[in-house]
Amino acid sequence: MKTVLKKKSLVTRTALVLIAISTLSVSVGFVRPSDTFFDIAKNIELLGKVYREIAMNYVDDVSVSEFMRAGIDGMLSTLDPYTVFMDEEQSEDVDQLTTGKYAGIGVTIGSDREGGVVIMSITDGYSAQKAGMRIGDKLVKINGTDVRRKEVSEVRALIKGEPNTEVKIAVEREGDKQPIEFTLIRREIQIKNVPFSGLIEEGIGYIKLERFSLNAVEEVASALRSIQDSAAMKNQTLQGVILDVRGNPGGLLDAAVNIAGKFVEQGSTIVTTKGRDSLKVKNYVSTAPPLLKDVPLAVLINGNSASASEIVAGAIQDLDRGIVVGTRSFGKGLVQTITRMPYNTSLKITTAKYYTPSGRLIQEIDYFQRNKREGKRSVFTMESDTAHRAFKTKNGRTVYDGGGIAPDITMPDRELSPLEAALYRKSMFFKFANQYQAKNPKAGNDFKADDKVFNEFKAFLDKEKFDYESEAERKLQELIAVAAKNSYQDAVQKELADLRAVMSAEKEKDLTRQKDDILNILEREILTRYKGDNAGLVASFKLDEQLKEAIAVLRDKRRYGLFLAAGHSVGNPVTPKKPKRK
Repeated sequence: MKTVLKKKSLVTRTALVLIAISTLSVSVGFVRPSDTFFDIAKNIELLGKVYREIAMNYVDDVSVSEFMRAGIDGMLSTLDPYTVFMDEEQSEDVDQLTTGKYAGIGVTIGSDREGGVVIMSITDGYSAQKAGMRIGDKLVKINGTDVRRKEVSEVRALIKGEPNTEVKIAVEREGDKQPIEFTLIRREIQIKNVPFSGLIEEGIGYIKLERFSLNAVEEVASALRSIQDSAAMKNQTLQGVILDVRGNPGGLLDAAVNIAGKFVEQGSTIVTTKGRDSLKVKNYVSTAPPLLKDVPLAVLINGNSASASEIVAGAIQDLDRGIVVGTRSFGKGLVQTITRMPYNTSLKITTAKYYTPSGRLIQEIDYFQRNKREGKRSVFTMESDTAHRAFKTKNGRTVYDGGGIAPDITMPDRELSPLEAALYRKSMFFKFANQYQAKNPKAGNDFKADDKVFNEFKAFLDKEKFDYESEAERKLQELIAVAAKNSYQDAVQKELADLRAVMSAEKEKDLTRQKDDILNILEREILTRYKGDNAGLVASFKLDEQLKEAIAVLRDKRRYGLFLAAGHSVGNPVTPKKPKRK
């Protein structure tokens, strides 16, 4: 999980304050400085002597660098999982998260089922897109180095480099017998925090916020202004705005504070941090007037919304500025500091907790107590972070700490059917979309997934010999095994065998029964090939029940007001029924 960083200033040399996904609160009792310094000096001396003795005198050769790294990791493992030592490559990732920039060709890569590395998405306007690379292209060579058996991280390192340098990449593509070679120029790539925004229905604005890096605040502000202008140009009344932070793991603390400040009243406390020294408490306050002050607001969250996402959602909820829709967030309530170390390495240390405006600590897991149970020694002492104590919002609504942000409206994530899960697991949608684009290079903007596409997909599955085992089949197979083991009568075993044949026949109809959902997924995948990720995102709205619920509440002023009214208990709202599968 990514960490959440807060940059103290653009010229900070030694440390970056960041919000961690983690758990552990730091509330250690004070010790006299002289005692602490003596203990540090004594134990450093002991560590140095042990390290030197092993490195020089152990019976076998020892990699001194690996041995030291193991010692550092061992020490830090007694703390929380977000207090870590980062080597040179990891430190570069921190810089990328902080600045939102890196030098590359504009692709996202991942592994396929065969263990190869493929292009998962392409960013418009950069070398890969301009040269004609495609989603699904399998990387074969980079600058002459065969990468077919390398890890994704190794391949990513080969693609990245200094700006304005050349990289040669060979790929295998569906429909082409020979590898295709590209000569690309690395450019400085600005990672988008807001990949998509706009009016998605009459009077309803939508902002997809994927991270909180350096430019996130201006991107959100620009999106809000654009939504407002679009509504005015179309003579529409802006009925509501949806901020979607589902799956957003976090980013810079300052970005979270300033983005929340675009919605709440000037002078509002957005988050408070408290460290080891109880006297060092810092309040982060909105410093500018909000944009779209009176427009109803909904924030979409889920279990992968963490850190900075939770700061924003928690502030919106505690200050009764809008409703929160979805599922309970991750529950990461810690602040960390990154300190630069020698040889381009870094040390990330948990240094504080953060609290929402009502005073809530939303930390989910108590790593200190876990360490105690597992016999690990920790320097931290703390009370339970999951007490679920009650707090009051600005309007007097009841909210609870511990375990993330509970939504005002709990709407479960859409569950995949066993068939859909198997199709995703075996990359059938991904492969078919690649094949479809190869066969239909000019399908373009007018593409719609229809009966013809559905029949082509069925034929593709037959060719791939796709099959999957349903839960009913698994249970029946267990029953058949029990029957055989206990020597049940042949008639019983025959009945079970007949039942298996009936189930198998019914399973053949699953694809047709789920035709509408399958077509929507295919449309998303194929549109992404022709028009990019945003087109796929918009297509996904058809099956997005959380988004539909947010829109419905924003349009219903009375219902919206009831959720924000005094006396309402967050976490126990009237929960809409889970949508039934077609």
